[in-house]
Amino acid sequence: MRADLDTSAAAVGLSLTVPAYARMNEDAEAGTLNSCGIDFESRGTESTPLDVPRWEALVRELRERDWLQARKPEKRKFISGMTYEAIALLKQRGWTVVADYRNLHDDGVITLVALDDACVKKLGSDASPAG
Repeated sequence: MRADLDTSAAAVGLSLTVPAYARMNEDAEAGTLNSCGIDFESRGTESTPLDVPRWEALVRELRERDWLQARKPEKRKFISGMTYEAIALLKQRGWTVVADYRNLHDDGVITLVALDDACVKKLGSDASPAG
């Protein structure tokens, strides 16, 4: 699963910019939602901001790797029309990936959260990213 996230991100020019974010699952207490998942986060910078087209390219890359969209992606916009959040939910092989883009501070952040569906189910429906 880690390879799917990392190679998909690398294919669209994203790098893991917050290694601690990826490690939080390795150190997670058993029986917690964090113990069920794998995370990836890339933060834009002033010189290399992240944007919606980059997030869309990442979602396309995942789909090319046989990840199926579980529902239509959602985008939220400011009154000005600028997208500040986009979320796609994809599924494959008993895993759910939430691909998230946020831009509240001009540089953008893209995260991928992959959750083992069986592990999440054991914790109860309240733990699911899809509710």
